[in-house]
Amino acid sequence: MSPENRPAPITPHRVSRTISRLRFTLLFLAAMLLANLAAGSAFDHLPAEVLETWGIGYDSFFSGNAFRIVTGTFLSHDPAMLLRQLVFAGAVIGHTEWRRGSARAAALFFGLDIAGTLALLALTGWSAGLVDLTAVNDVGMSVGGFGLIGVAIAGWDRRWLLLCAISLAIAAKYAISPDPLADLGHILALVIGFALGAILPTLQGSAREETARAR
Repeated sequence: MSPENRPAPITPHRVSRTISRLRFTLLFLAAMLLANLAAGSAFDHLPAEVLETWGIGYDSFFSGNAFRIVTGTFLSHDPAMLLRQLVFAGAVIGHTEWRRGSARAAALFFGLDIAGTLALLALTGWSAGLVDLTAVNDVGMSVGGFGLIGVAIAGWDRRWLLLCAISLAIAAKYAISPDPLADLGHILALVIGFALGAILPTLQGSAREETARAR
């Protein structure tokens, strides 16, 4: 291997710089781990009383417990789900933070998680006459995660093919192991994130033009 192609050595400075660039991701993963340790779901199933107290659902949200839209994000149903979501969060939030910075990654994740969850709750209430899921509570960060996937693929060349492929994968997962609230939330967040990712360049360009004119 020639010297110019040799990977740069790992130094304390490089490690520190990498940690600094991924500080929101690392803090989010730590918060998830601590929340599940405290709730008891890091080594066993999430207790039903914890799900009812901290999970998010139509009835719980519209009864005045709006804070659950955030608390439910950090919890998992069981250790297997926690492990999957730690890997998933590390990948999608880490990718977003590496490319867009910590503040924008945090704003995008929580904004998309809340927007996707609100859309899901609205649809849950609207469809109560067909399938009543209004009393069901759920937990997890995957709604915001799929929103970030939508933002990411919106800037790729084969964006529409990827959007269809991911949507079909979610549909296939539903056919094999249905989870109506989570699966519908994933689709909604993916589409919302995709739409946001499509208009972000225009919004950013307009903001730069406004800043230039102000100067």
